[in-house]
Amino acid sequence: MSDADTPESLGFDFAPAWARKSADEYVSRYQGKNYDERTGREERPRREGDGFRDRRPPRRDRDAGERPPRRPRRDAPEAGRPRAPRRGGARPFERREPVKPLDAEIRILPNQKNLGVIIKTLQGTHVAFPVKKFVNLFLENPQACLVRFEAKPETDVRFWSCKTCGLVALTEAEVAQHILAHHLEDFFDVAEEPCDPPSGTFPRVAKCTLTGEWVGAPNHHSYRHRVAELAARAGMSERDYLRTVEMHTDPESIEAWKQSVTKQTVYRPKAKPAAAPTQGAEEPAAEGAAEAAPAGETPAEARPAYNRDQAEAVFRRDILPTLVTSAKHVCLPVSLAQTSPSLPLRLLLRYTLRDEQRYPRSLFFALRGAFRHRKFSLFRGNDARGPEFVANMTPTPFTAEHAVREIKAALDYVTAHPLCTRPELLAALKAELADMDIAVVARQIAFLFQKGHIVEYYNGVLALPEANPKFRKLPEEMRREREAAGVEPKPEAEAPAQPAPEAEPPAAEPAPEPAKTDPAPAPEAPAPTPEPPAAEPEPEGAPHEAQ
Repeated sequence: MSDADTPESLGFDFAPAWARKSADEYVSRYQGKNYDERTGREERPRREGDGFRDRRPPRRDRDAGERPPRRPRRDAPEAGRPRAPRRGGARPFERREPVKPLDAEIRILPNQKNLGVIIKTLQGTHVAFPVKKFVNLFLENPQACLVRFEAKPETDVRFWSCKTCGLVALTEAEVAQHILAHHLEDFFDVAEEPCDPPSGTFPRVAKCTLTGEWVGAPNHHSYRHRVAELAARAGMSERDYLRTVEMHTDPESIEAWKQSVTKQTVYRPKAKPAAAPTQGAEEPAAEGAAEAAPAGETPAEARPAYNRDQAEAVFRRDILPTLVTSAKHVCLPVSLAQTSPSLPLRLLLRYTLRDEQRYPRSLFFALRGAFRHRKFSLFRGNDARGPEFVANMTPTPFTAEHAVREIKAALDYVTAHPLCTRPELLAALKAELADMDIAVVARQIAFLFQKGHIVEYYNGVLALPEANPKFRKLPEEMRREREAAGVEPKPEAEAPAQPAPEAEPPAAEPAPEPAKTDPAPAPEAPAPTPEPPAAEPEPEGAPHEAQ
């Protein structure tokens, strides 16, 4: 085969285009150039004035004695100057220790004063009320609930409480801080007196950006106390509050701060009754003397004056030990326990209240025990797992064979029309017993309610006494519950029809119409009228009942 018939001449060279050319062209392109062995990039000569490439040599190539000064950080605070807040107002990350769960037993109990109001209401009527209604009344009002903390015997947990207000904490220091912040003025008279402005050299003064008040000069002795006071007022820690403070160095600001502290707060101990003077020791007051202090009290001039730090020192030494106590178990209102300075205690209470909202186990059992102690009857409606009711009567069956006419008619109507309402029963009896006075009939029916021969629920529904008396909710009550829960009602065309109970009264028979024609007999009936849930007395603010 000749050279003209080679594969290269026929176009069968499948190598890439750069491989078909001569290698001398690529070698000449990279001759005379230097490359970095580590990065593989070409080393270019540095140009004078090029900020990016004109860098200092590495530290290993510089003399240790010629080390340039270190550039300060932008966010590093100056002496006495707080660090500026970050962008967007976000707080810097702070590493905190994890909160350990509190090893203690907790129970939610009803307040005895508010529980007495409910017991008095049940004692005055024979209507059956759901226990869950009373539980919700307590859960909706933290003032009406008590919380009991009890530490386990094998642990060293103790509860420290303030004798003045009853606040509870896990450490003595937290209770002491609370007493100093809230009860110091209960033992000292606080007054403002004029004083000279601060003297000295103050290069800068701090001003609060939240309220616009002057905090003070960092080198003044009142600066630390002023920061703590304003931080407590703003509900922030001192470290977070210092980030909201800005410094001013102009003479006008420094002079304005000096003029704002021309008054000082003075703490004087509360006046104590003076000793009774002995007979014959009284002397007449001199003419022109100042008005004497009230009898039995020490005058203000005779009491020492302290500043804030001195008053706290005297308070810690003489008064604070008498206001702090500790125990293994405590009981206090829920609203007060929610303000405790101890985070583990507040978290345990928060999780317990959340569980009580879902299933009120602790409060439910406490109310059941109180009702049983008062000899009230507890029963469940519809079945053994139905809603639980409490009433001041015991459901008792009654044989109406030899009963009077009106009692037998009432029992027969409730038997034929279960789950009817009280107005329907009165209307039917008025039509059936037209020759009898409706007031007499109402008194006879009240006897049935009082003895438990007919169970009357809080919404007016009537049922026969059984092991689990029948119960149903009225449409208006179900609508109110849906509105309270925020559930939109379904359209009438799509809403499923509620199954009617057995032996429901016929639709042609008007139930409430006869009662409207003659409204006078209803008020004359001495029988107790069931009160709707909205009219139940609230536990808060009710008079105290003897337990």
